Amino acid sequence: MDECRFDNWTRLLGGLQDRRAALRELVGAGAALVALARADLGFAAEDDVLIEGCRLSGEGCSKNKQCCSDKCNRHRKKKKNKHNDNVNNGHRHHKHKKKNDGECQCLDNGKSCRKDAACCRGFCDKNTLECRCVPSNDSCQQDSDCCKGDCVTDNQGNKFCKAKGK
Repeated sequence: MDECRFDNWTRLLGGLQDRRAALRELVGAGAALVALARADLGFAAEDDVLIEGCRLSGEGCSKNKQCCSDKCNRHRKKKKNKHNDNVNNGHRHHKHKKKNDGECQCLDNGKSCRKDAACCRGFCDKNTLECRCVPSNDSCQQDSDCCKGDCVTDNQGNKFCKAKGK
């Protein structure tokens, strides 16, 4: 933090009427910083990740549009009766499907995408709108960038994809 920011913070806190108000402000700022750090470092809970507005691979779904990949693999059941109605005391009760009777599937390299979260490995290339991953021995930022293996760092600090067992 530079001197100017520090001075602004001290003026802000110094202008508060009492210690309780200052403590409230500090606690609020601390909570905001913790929330930002959790999201930035990837420690957010699974529900927090859904800020993007879609479900990740392996999560339950009933429609394609619920998944980041637009690919919901629904489990089809064979129909036993022509009508799925039960008659009970003259009233018909319709059997309803479960809300999440399928599972979101991720997309392989080269498949059409809109979001990084849709791709199994790598990222969604914003120019081609296709899932892309980094091949072995090419530079990377994190493990999920690599088509196979992990993103490792050499002695000079360069990061590159290295296939496991090689």
